[in-house]
Amino acid sequence: MRQGFPYARPGQVIGLFGGSFDPPHAGHVHVTREALKMFGLDRIWWLVTPGNPLKTRGPAPLDRRMEAARAMMRHPRVDVTDIETHLGTRATADTIAALRRIYPRVRFVWLMGADNLAQLHRWQDWRQIMETVPVGVLARPGDRISARMSPAARAYAPYRIDGHARHLLGRSQAPAWCFVNVPMVDVSSTRIRAAGGWSAAQQGRGETGAQDQ
Repeated sequence: MRQGFPYARPGQVIGLFGGSFDPPHAGHVHVTREALKMFGLDRIWWLVTPGNPLKTRGPAPLDRRMEAARAMMRHPRVDVTDIETHLGTRATADTIAALRRIYPRVRFVWLMGADNLAQLHRWQDWRQIMETVPVGVLARPGDRISARMSPAARAYAPYRIDGHARHLLGRSQAPAWCFVNVPMVDVSSTRIRAAGGWSAAQQGRGETGAQDQ
């Protein structure tokens, strides 16, 4: 496997959890652990992005976010990566397409919060994402109704997997998506930055819930 890319065995189901992680916080950890349990995943890769195309303000330097993410997310089945930097991709659809070429015998599942499902129709080639890999959606405080009524949710309503069968998502054929409710405390990267809590966020203390990536 090329340098900078995690190892994956053929047949494994890998969850992809992308975001700026600016900063990473305990809510990201909580969502990751829940996704591992719920969706039948073998591993999860955190994709710490160079920058979010939907955000006008640039994030903190990538090396700082990577260091903080690795300090925060310590789990034997989770890899913290900067894959998009090595791939040269920014759009999620392009990243997924590139990973499927590099790992042709690995099954990928895209993971997102319900807030991202609510705005998925704004993403570049969003239909390609839905039709290429299964998508696991984890509900966060205040986002349930808007996500379920979103253009993406309505467009792919026939392909939604019932929450009781969520463990089958990783082996499902796209398009397939599953929406699950995850009890979480309302924690936000945005509010951590606003409060000047970046250094505190790097300490990796506690595991509560998430509001944004």
